[in-house]
Amino acid sequence: MSESPGTELASEYSARIARDLEINAQEQDRLATEIAALEEQLRAVRENRAVLERLQQALTPQAPASASASASASAPGSATADADTDAVVPHQRTEPAPNRRTVPKQGPAEPKPSLVEAVHAYLAEQREPRSATDVAEAIRAAQPGRTIKTTVIRTTLENLVARNRVRRTKQGRAVFYTLLATDGPEAPEAGAEEA
Repeated sequence: MSESPGTELASEYSARIARDLEINAQEQDRLATEIAALEEQLRAVRENRAVLERLQQALTPQAPASASASASASAPGSATADADTDAVVPHQRTEPAPNRRTVPKQGPAEPKPSLVEAVHAYLAEQREPRSATDVAEAIRAAQPGRTIKTTVIRTTLENLVARNRVRRTKQGRAVFYTLLATDGPEAPEAGAEEA
């Protein structure tokens, strides 16, 4: 009788494992079906993209001689449309269209000062204490291509307070900053806090 409990336990585990294997197989089948459906959707989307790229190429102005050739070749039902479109693609890849997500690169303009330098220069010009919001607005106005959050300016100002380069004063709930008189005309540290 001592073998009976061990045999029952083994058969119970064996049954659980068999159920788990069956559930696993069903899950694999379900996932394989979903993957096949997603692959079909991906194939359809890629085909749509290819069609849209061909339409875009047909509508993109090109050199006068090649424009008439590509326009006639890319007509619907044309057997040579794919071959001519492929021939045009390398030319257009050398001249990429502007990407809306990126900021256009400027020419060799003068480098932007670090955020610490910009804050220091602004406070040096002021005769009255300024809030972090005032400083942020002034720097945004002076450097329109630069995105600067007020919280970043506030952190920069607090770092300058910690270095004893700026004095913080509170008036009620408002916090104002002024450049310390001991902080002379010397330039601020160049490696500090770039934005």
